[in-house]
Amino acid sequence: MRRSELPSGRFRYEFGSYGGPGRGYMPSILCYKQIGQDSWTEHFCLVKPDAVLEDEDAAAAIAEENLEAAHAILVDGGSPQDFALSARHEGYMSVSDFRMVRSEDKGEV
Repeated sequence: MRRSELPSGRFRYEFGSYGGPGRGYMPSILCYKQIGQDSWTEHFCLVKPDAVLEDEDAAAAIAEENLEAAHAILVDGGSPQDFALSARHEGYMSVSDFRMVRSEDKGEV
C-alpha cells in the first residue's frame, strides 16, 4: 500500500494492491481510522475484483487513479457518501478479514 492523505480528517486512505503471486493482484484502497492524535488503525479494505492483474504495480496504479478521482468529488463539494459511492461505482467491494502484508513480513528490504 502507498499512503495518500485523501481526504484529510479522521480517516486516511492508501492505494495499493490486494492478492499475490500466482493469484493476481487487484487494485485496493485501505482506510485507516484515527484513534489518537498520532495513532491510526486499519478500518476497512476495498478491492476491485473485476480487475485482476499479474503486475502488482499496475494494480496499485489503477487504485491510485480511482482514489484521486474520488477525492476530486470531495474537492468539488461532494460529501463523504459521494466519495464512497464513487468507489462503489468503480467496482470496489469491502473485504472482510483482510490481512496486511508489509515489506518486512515478506522478507524484503
